[in-house]
Amino acid sequence: MVNLDEELDVCVLMGGTSSEREVSLKSGENVYEALVEGNEEFNPIRGEFSHEDEILDLIVDVDVVFNSLHGGIGEDGTIQALLDILGIRYTGTGPLGSSIAMNKLYSKEVFHRASINTPGYVEGADRSASLLVELVSDELTYPVIVKPVEEGSSRGVGIADDEKNLLEKINQVRSEYGRLFIEEYINGREVTAGVLDENGEPTPLPLVEMNVRRERFFNFRAKYTPGETEFICPARLTEDLAESVKEQALRAHSEFNCEGYSRVDFMINGEDQILGLEVNTLPGMTKTSDLPQAAREAGIGFNELVERMALSALDR
Repeated sequence: MVNLDEELDVCVLMGGTSSEREVSLKSGENVYEALVEGNEEFNPIRGEFSHEDEILDLIVDVDVVFNSLHGGIGEDGTIQALLDILGIRYTGTGPLGSSIAMNKLYSKEVFHRASINTPGYVEGADRSASLLVELVSDELTYPVIVKPVEEGSSRGVGIADDEKNLLEKINQVRSEYGRLFIEEYINGREVTAGVLDENGEPTPLPLVEMNVRRERFFNFRAKYTPGETEFICPARLTEDLAESVKEQALRAHSEFNCEGYSRVDFMINGEDQILGLEVNTLPGMTKTSDLPQAAREAGIGFNELVERMALSALDR
C-alpha cells in the first residue's frame, strides 16, 4: 500500500448522459467497491449524475475524481477541461488526447503519425448516401463496416454486405448518430493491448484476444453479454507478433498523449498485418472488460488495479 499524507476524498464519477450510461454505472460501481475495500486513506464518494448541471456539486470539494464515465462529455475532453480549470486532479488522459481518441477519423491520422496502419476507409462528410455507396463500391470491397465517428462501445456499428444493405445502414446511422464513415472489414483476430503507467513509465499488459462466438464482430452485444465472447489472455500470437502489438500500443499511448492508462484495440489480418482500430482513454471496468483481465494475467488484482489508477491522478 502507498502511504499518503492525508485521507483523500475520491469522487467516482459515473453514469452521465451518453448512450454508454449503463456501462459507466457498472464500471463506476465496481471501482467504488474496490476503493471501499482497498486503501484506507481513500475516502470514496459515489458521483452518479444524469444531467450536466449536477456535476459541479459532485466534484467541487473533492481531492481526486476517478473518471468512470464512458462516451459523451465524460470521454471527449469536456469533463477533463473542466477539472483542469478547477484544479482538481483526475484519472485518465487530459482534454486533447481524450478529444482526439474519441474521434475515430482524427484517430486514424494520429495512428499514421505513429507509423501504425489502419483499415482503409471512406469518409462520410456531407456526401449523400447514394454518393457514399458509389465511392465505397469503387474503393473498398464488401463486406464493409459503417461506424459513427464519435461513439464508443461499438454503438451504431454495423456490417453491410452489399450496396442495398450499405444504403440502409448509412441512413440509419446518420439518423441516430450523425457523422459516420465506412471502413474496410478485416476478417481476422481482434486483440487489445492495455497500457498501465508504472512509476510514470508506460508498461504494456498481456494481450487479450476476443473470440466472438455468435456475432460477426466484437459489437455491443458481444462486449457486454456474458458468454457471447471468449476472452483469451494471453492472446494466441507468436512471441514476435505479440511484442510488435505491444510496441505499437506503447507508440499509440504516447502519440495520443495518454496518461495513467489506456487500451489500444487492433485487428490482425490473415497476413499477420497489425491494424490499429482505436485508443480507449477510459477503458471499461465491468466484469467482462478487457483491461482488468489483462491486469489479472499480469498478477494485478482488480482492487490493486483501481488503486494504481487512482494514484496515477496524483502524478498530474
